[in-house]
Amino acid sequence: MKARTLITTLAMAAAAQAFATQPADSTKTLPIISRLAEGSVTVIMPEGLESRLSGVKAEQEESDTPSTNTTTNRNTSRVGYRVQIFDDNNVRTAKREAQARKNQIESRFPEYRAYISFNSPYWRVKVGDFHSRSEAEAAMGAIRQAFPAMGNQLRVVRDRINP
Repeated sequence: MKARTLITTLAMAAAAQAFATQPADSTKTLPIISRLAEGSVTVIMPEGLESRLSGVKAEQEESDTPSTNTTTNRNTSRVGYRVQIFDDNNVRTAKREAQARKNQIESRFPEYRAYISFNSPYWRVKVGDFHSRSEAEAAMGAIRQAFPAMGNQLRVVRDRINP
């Protein structure tokens, strides 16, 4: 047992000595900030990444320049406001109740679109695509007058809206 311990210790000491005598690579020892300042940072990209990135750059350049093309972009949503009218996590009843609330709002207010979302464990119903908070608050007031029972769940929330 002592012989194994002695051999292990000697092997570890020899390895440490060999490691200490190797020349240091300057790119490994410099902090990242110094390497950035020197301009000696190399980025290795997987195959195909450059072509994917060039496609994104081309889309960004197209959206920056005005065009007469009437096609729509894939992602036309932007940040705006919606009125949240329902929020529940009851496993047995929440989905059915969310659909019922959505139908109530759409029948009473056909000018507003209603959206059901599920973000586990919550079912939520949000109404409208409002560009300003004041528009959303005005709609919330109208919904509150039409459906006073929903009053305790109504709130204006920031969300991605459709134009």
